[in-house]
Amino acid sequence: FGSSLLRFGHRSDLIPLQCERTVASTPLSTFVATMSGPVQDATTSSGGSSEGSFRPGLCTFMAEWDEEGVFLYQAFNSEIADWALEHQQFGGPGFNPTRMTWVKPSFAWVLYRSGYGRKHNQERILKIKVPHAALAKLLARCSCKHGGGGSLGRVQWDPARDLLSADGREPRKRRDRAIQIGLKGRLSELYVQSVLSIQDCTDLAHDVGKIHSLKDPREVARGMEALKHELPVETPYMPPCDEAVLKKLLLQESEPGDSEAPRHAPHRVMGHRPRR
Repeated sequence: FGSSLLRFGHRSDLIPLQCERTVASTPLSTFVATMSGPVQDATTSSGGSSEGSFRPGLCTFMAEWDEEGVFLYQAFNSEIADWALEHQQFGGPGFNPTRMTWVKPSFAWVLYRSGYGRKHNQERILKIKVPHAALAKLLARCSCKHGGGGSLGRVQWDPARDLLSADGREPRKRRDRAIQIGLKGRLSELYVQSVLSIQDCTDLAHDVGKIHSLKDPREVARGMEALKHELPVETPYMPPCDEAVLKKLLLQESEPGDSEAPRHAPHRVMGHRPRR
């Protein structure tokens, strides 16, 4: 790890950064593999997924991000997607800003959940950018609990998915965890109001789906290597939240005696400086 430090917003704490040279010189497949930690079984319910049973521990928030904000993914029908792309905000006759919606920083996870943009009413994959401060405000109002969560905001840690390899025509399940953020009511409205930009990633989703459907793993690897320059680069991210929020969401280790201290915390990979 390098000795550089990054300050987010008005936070008083500093986040150690991984050396840029190390990340830049590491093949994407190798870097993704290093994100895998000890197996943690997790129980989740509605909206995200329900794979395994959850055991508390530190998790790593992986996302594509820069100094302006963080990218999230959602799948919609064509009517909602077309309106959002034209107006660069969510709205229109088919969109309900208060209904429960799940946003995912992991491109592989939205591909898994939407069937690469082939499922009914999930045929368009959108990439949405929100400011760091807005995401932090949303996360501060979310709960992260066994088998449930907050009434308006909820965080789930589900088995991560590997964008570079496939298993049974879906992104391969990994040993680490990926964050899913569920929002409704006032929190969903706040999210909608915070959008900075919206992009259409449907064609890329279909391209990945075609490659993942190949039977020979070597052909999948070659296809994904050829597509690598179009894929998002997701790296460890620490939202600018208060320490209490980070601990609650399993993003920071609690001190001994903390009421929500996670047990058996796995190894954590720290963030690095965003590329300019």
